[in-house]
Amino acid sequence: MHDKRLDAADTRILAHLLKNAKASNHELAEVAFLSPSQCHRRVKRLESLQIIRGYTVQLDPQALGQEITLFVNVSLDAHGPNPALRFSEAIREVPEVVECYSLTGETDYLIKARLPNLKAMSEFLMHRLMSVPGVGSIKTSVVVDEIECLPTLPTELLTQGNK
Repeated sequence: MHDKRLDAADTRILAHLLKNAKASNHELAEVAFLSPSQCHRRVKRLESLQIIRGYTVQLDPQALGQEITLFVNVSLDAHGPNPALRFSEAIREVPEVVECYSLTGETDYLIKARLPNLKAMSEFLMHRLMSVPGVGSIKTSVVVDEIECLPTLPTELLTQGNK
């Protein structure tokens, strides 16, 4: 079992990768105040511990014609393992869904979807989402303005990384 404690160098590496996942090892080493070989070992350790689960590209949805971001609260019509499993499997197949979370509270799931226009939104809600097995009711919210949507480190790690 690997030690999952992070020091200031680890935190600086993670913070920089969140800003630029394409950063070179040399660039990361400079930010972390390490030699390139030490930095490479650190990154490999963070990957093996699954602290770094992968590297992604952030796309601009509007540049891709996805004008509407929609949040949908979904309540299932039945509860238990089978309805939840059927819903989870089915929702993975809906391409407009970019995120889906199982929740506690009034609703069972929170979905984030991206759509090109109001017609597509109506089609998605009425014909795609409502036909997913187990969906009992939905409540929608359309995003008016995206204020902040960035991956970040927990606050306690951010302050640790500045030491």
